[in-house]
Amino acid sequence: MKRIILLFLLLAGCIDPYFPPDLKSSEAFLVVDGFIDVTDKSVVKLTRTKSLTTTDATILETGASVWIQDEAGNKIYLSEESEGNYVLPVQTFNSKEYSLNIVTKDSKEYASAFVPVVKSPPIDSVNWELVPDKGVQIYVNTHDTEHPEGFYRWTFEETWSYTSAYQSTYVFNPSTKAVSVRTNNIYNCWTTDKSNNIIIESTKRLSENIISEFPLKFIEETAEELRYKYSILVTQYAITEDAFKYWQQQKKNTEDLGTLFGPLPTQITGNFKCLTNPAEPILGYFHVGSISSKRIFISYEQLPTPPFYNTGYSGCELGSVMNEDLERFSGPFTLVSGIPSTTGPGVIGYTYSSQFCVDCTLRGGVTTKPDFWE
Repeated sequence: MKRIILLFLLLAGCIDPYFPPDLKSSEAFLVVDGFIDVTDKSVVKLTRTKSLTTTDATILETGASVWIQDEAGNKIYLSEESEGNYVLPVQTFNSKEYSLNIVTKDSKEYASAFVPVVKSPPIDSVNWELVPDKGVQIYVNTHDTEHPEGFYRWTFEETWSYTSAYQSTYVFNPSTKAVSVRTNNIYNCWTTDKSNNIIIESTKRLSENIISEFPLKFIEETAEELRYKYSILVTQYAITEDAFKYWQQQKKNTEDLGTLFGPLPTQITGNFKCLTNPAEPILGYFHVGSISSKRIFISYEQLPTPPFYNTGYSGCELGSVMNEDLERFSGPFTLVSGIPSTTGPGVIGYTYSSQFCVDCTLRGGVTTKPDFWE
């Protein structure tokens, strides 16, 4: 037993941080997030790599000339709508293959390989099931009868409603020391989050091109997302086998590392090359096609009530201030409710809490209900 423990300690001691030799340098390489949707507006995002140890903001690649090109040499240019974001309005696509071309403001030229237009079949359904005493598992289902095998990637956007710890009905003016009735909502909020994992699957090993009950997302039963109402918008991409291999390797490098017997990291360059300097790495993968999407809602009424919810407000507490002390009331606090008089109408004071505990927007949410909200 002692030998086993010693061996494990020796193995654990051999795990050193890995820094890819090309990417730990001070040079910032181009990163392309490029998908052209043949049925809608498209956005290609250009950024630069940064050191693994830096906390600086993302470096946006501005002032570039960006266009897609078919095999006959016809070009369609994108325009820079905001820093690093290059936009292509809805277009008619008549060719079967396209490449993405970039010339940066320092005159470096980059180009992707020509890729075919791959259209996604419709999403059959997005469904969920309750895992007792654990949470909710969300699945996606699709099929394609036109092609014998399929390669798929999914992303999703989650939106849920939440409330602050306390509902404020009064406003305190620190300049005049006056209290008035609150007329704006800072209690009910909606927040949206996007998926950050690589979600892919292939039907190559199957007899039919059918994806059935593929797990997309698991939500703990105590998560705040399930407290009132939750919505998920799933987007599906049909991709080529080469693109699938690229995302598969990206998934291994970003999600499956860090364990004793996990895969070793490898450098991934995608389907781009630098024309002015072939030795320069460029990261990203360009593909063209259509997407399909589907949204579902999950309400608290459809779920059992857990013993508690992880709301993020566990440390919130109420204080109180009497009317005669309002003259000295200060600090980053927000009034919550009135303390009623026991001898007649009116209030003798107010409860209060920190701004974070009362104003739901301080957690990044918005008080405007989304247009799609049911």
